[in-house]
Formats: sequence, structure tokens, C-alpha cells
Amino acid sequence: MEFGKKLRMILEFEGIQQKEFANIINVHPSTLSGYINEGKQPDFELVKTIATALGVSTDYLLDYTNVSQEPPLSTQELVILTKFRKLSKEKQDLLISLIEMLSEK
Repeated sequence: MEFGKKLRMILEFEGIQQKEFANIINVHPSTLSGYINEGKQPDFELVKTIATALGVSTDYLLDYTNVSQEPPLSTQELVILTKFRKLSKEKQDLLISLIEMLSEK
């Protein structure tokens, strides 16, 4: 996965706005947007700063993964997971039951 797509995925998953994150890593929002939307690449020091701010490794951020691992979650799956985590425990249980019912053949 490209760096920008991975960064967008992590920010969406964590519920962090781009402008907010740009302030956290001390770059202009348009610079961060360039990384996320235009395929621009930050220097290694900024990659380390981004990884530290997000609590992930640089390897994870740069998508150095072992081929034998399960594929990463898609953006849609991450959005679903993020919304699921915001539900009450009762609604989570209800949704799990619904998914189990829909998964039965």
C-alpha cells in the first residue's frame, strides 16, 4: 500500500483529522495533504515523527510486511470497525448477532 493511502487509513481509523495531525507533527496542512493525496514522500525524519505520533512502527507505516501475513484491512473495513467501536456494548452485541445470522448458509 502506498504511504499516503496507509497514512489516510491510520488517521481515519484513529479518528484524527488531517489538520489536527498536521499540527501534531508540525507541518502545514497542505504538506500533509500532499503526502496523503498527491503521492509526495516525507523525509525519513518526518516518517519517524509520524510513526511515533501515531504509535506505530516505521515498518508498519511504510508497509514493510511479511507476505505470509493476512492482508491489511481495507479502508471500508476500517471505517466499519471504527464505527463499531463507537457503538454501545448492547448495539455491538446486536450487530454481531445480525452478522452471524447473515453469515449462516
